[in-house]
Amino acid sequence: MRKQMQFSVERPRLERELDRLEAGGLGVIAGSAGYGKSSSVASWASRLGTPVRWIRGAERLSDALLLAAEDDGGIWLPRLGRAARKKSRIDTCAASLCADLAAPYASLTLIIDNTDALTEDPESLAMLRAIAERDPDGSRVIFIGRRRAALRLATARSKRAVLEVGAVALRVSPQQTRQIAEARGWRGTPSQLEEVRRGAAGNGGILSAWLSRADDRSSTRDLDDFIRRDVVGGCEPLLRRLAEERSETTNLHMLQSLWGEGLLIAPAEDDELGREGWEIPKMIAAALSLPGEIATGLPHPPGTQRTHVREMPREQDRRVLIHDLGPLHLEVDGRTVDGAAIRPRSLALLTYLATRPRHSATRDEAIDALWPEADAQAGLNSLNQAIYHLRRAIDPDYDASPEGGATPYVRHEAEIVSMHPELVCFDSASLTARLNRIRIRPRTEEIEGLLDDYRGAFGAELPFEPWVQRYRGTIEVSLMTMVERAIQSAHAAGDYDRAINLAARATRIDPESGELLESLALMLAEDGALAGARRAARRAIALFEEMEIAPPRNLVQLSAGGELDREFRARTNEPH
Repeated sequence: MRKQMQFSVERPRLERELDRLEAGGLGVIAGSAGYGKSSSVASWASRLGTPVRWIRGAERLSDALLLAAEDDGGIWLPRLGRAARKKSRIDTCAASLCADLAAPYASLTLIIDNTDALTEDPESLAMLRAIAERDPDGSRVIFIGRRRAALRLATARSKRAVLEVGAVALRVSPQQTRQIAEARGWRGTPSQLEEVRRGAAGNGGILSAWLSRADDRSSTRDLDDFIRRDVVGGCEPLLRRLAEERSETTNLHMLQSLWGEGLLIAPAEDDELGREGWEIPKMIAAALSLPGEIATGLPHPPGTQRTHVREMPREQDRRVLIHDLGPLHLEVDGRTVDGAAIRPRSLALLTYLATRPRHSATRDEAIDALWPEADAQAGLNSLNQAIYHLRRAIDPDYDASPEGGATPYVRHEAEIVSMHPELVCFDSASLTARLNRIRIRPRTEEIEGLLDDYRGAFGAELPFEPWVQRYRGTIEVSLMTMVERAIQSAHAAGDYDRAINLAARATRIDPESGELLESLALMLAEDGALAGARRAARRAIALFEEMEIAPPRNLVQLSAGGELDREFRARTNEPH
């Protein structure tokens, strides 16, 4: 039995285009059936590092919104979830969704799949337009559909630039084509395989179906039906007119639209698969019983434009940014230095100085902390070696600099070892300073900024050193105290969205806190997001049981979906 082979769903060209979509941007991805639009976007979204939510267009939009809200668990789309569960009108759901996208803590990516289905209904189209035309915020939105014209209908009045990506960026590569062919047991020369890819216009769905059919006539009929029904759809009369009338005055925008959907191949100077003139891809032409080539005198698309970003020249910045929350890395002079590239002794010294007041310590203090079992001379040698290699890690030209000419990032003067206070900045120190500055009545955006900048625990490379544990504990206690107070204040004020979001983010800082998870579970249940509430309740109970603590009764009821569920459902029908 032949082993099932896997081939990559990644589309490097698509990912390069989507990487240009900045926070607050709007992207439109158009392409016929078979191009793997959704799976390719999902592959790109999986590496974003920020929350991603999907709405999949359906005939009943209310069902799609409710499903999206349930998948979310009430964390990032709380207003939409509340409106969908109450079966509110579509315009109310649209307003709730826009409010979620505009929330100061959002910064999420919303992907609306099968957008074409939504443009056919006036209410659904109005919702798409409300999303596209909302005021600027920090959330990305991506519309995915088959027909470019339908997507443009929804985004025509957008208040932000629209990034349009077509089928050319979704084509399977020659390597992926070879993988598909091998998985289907098809054998042929590379040139034959490339001709097959060209005949499908790089459409992976058509290509896969064609390679699987062999001599099976019923499979050939199925392939033709798939092309006519799903790939071409309502564009068949347009393609037929182009092929049969062979007019030389066809509108360029129409040609570009069909090219962008994968239904045409452009001339060679604009298309890697092109030849002399515009063509209907061979397999599509065969399914429709049309000639492939259309008039050669048709206008050419404008050359591909590239975006250039010109930056003003800046004076060389000699400062070092040390990102020591989460995996340690440095930024200096346009370079990034990973902690793994720094020698262990030097990394330990750098981490130790981060914990010290003014990032300074005596030689004896540093030796006692880092090499407590070494004798005096061995300890001093280790310290000198650590300083030397740390200087080289920060400044590769350290050895070539004249004596006294190197930038003094690491100072060793008399009995004191320190980091230069004006040239070296630690994330942990900046966070601590901000915590001290805003500890009384912090504003929402200040707390959100702190949580955004907390990328992980301090001292990840040396987690068991006692001085690391003390410093890390001080940071986490200060941060969690402020966040817990903010959660209580938001809950008391009836701002459930903010309270839930803060609690969810706090559990990422301290995932072993059963009390935090208990608070999150109860607030989610109170807000009506029962699926998310039960998940949080089960995690909290597991943590309590690990510590041999009896979990609260209401938490057990909630995790089991008992009477407490009905009580919370009743509460969600009351206005907050």
